[in-house]
Amino acid sequence: MEYTVYIDVVFAVNTIMDFVILLILNRVLSYGTNRKRMLAGAVVGGSWACLAAAFPKIPMAVRAFGTYIAVSSLMASISYKLKKPGEILQAVAGIYLVSVVMGGVMVVLWEHTRAGGRLWRFLGGGIRIPFLAWIFLAAGGVFACLGFSECLKGTIRLMAHRRDLCQVTLEYGGRRQQAKGLIDTGNRLREPVSRRPVHVASAGLMEQLCPKVKGVIYVPYQSVGAKNGLLPAIYIDWMEVKWEGGSYRIPHPLIAITKQSLSSGEDYEILIQKSDQGA
Repeated sequence: MEYTVYIDVVFAVNTIMDFVILLILNRVLSYGTNRKRMLAGAVVGGSWACLAAAFPKIPMAVRAFGTYIAVSSLMASISYKLKKPGEILQAVAGIYLVSVVMGGVMVVLWEHTRAGGRLWRFLGGGIRIPFLAWIFLAAGGVFACLGFSECLKGTIRLMAHRRDLCQVTLEYGGRRQQAKGLIDTGNRLREPVSRRPVHVASAGLMEQLCPKVKGVIYVPYQSVGAKNGLLPAIYIDWMEVKWEGGSYRIPHPLIAITKQSLSSGEDYEILIQKSDQGA
């Protein structure tokens, strides 16, 4: 039996599918790369597919190494500017995860839709497969992967959010108050003179902890949208932070007070600067 291989079709189909897979993975893991780099990585994958199709007698071990290790790693490195072996390995695993999801959806569409049934009949009758039917299957796989990527990103955000939640104990003038906190890695607020890190708490929490205070410091801040302002802040006696990574106590932390809600779901009442760990 003889097979006719159209090398241009092999290159085009594999390059397009590789590009889509790299694009979806970029959305999932937020690599922030550009489409030119991902297209370059896809071209590497398409070129290897052409080489494997043109030389079917390549030893199986060489073919497997090239497909699953060498070429995939090169695609990830080019597309996402990765250099560390661990990061490349993670990207390669992501490439195959997206490929499996996309392939699974295309198989389901093939077997359980009219387009799939038409394709099956056309194949059995030796008639050329309609291009639109292939587009339908590929588009279904792409949209399923995009939906999967959004769900995965939401799950990752939720897991990271839960991991950064902590239990906080504050004391001021003999009064002690417990609250839920969030270790905010993006908080860079500092008092301009001493350069001390500034934690941010809700007005309700601070009213319970210290109805009356002596000495207020005003800390300038800049929020999203270039909005400037001043936050009142006070030094309290101490603050203890307990979370999954352990616990630590901060002597005389500087707490800024905001009337705005810190959490829409009231998950936490205070933002903790990770850089301030009792220094």
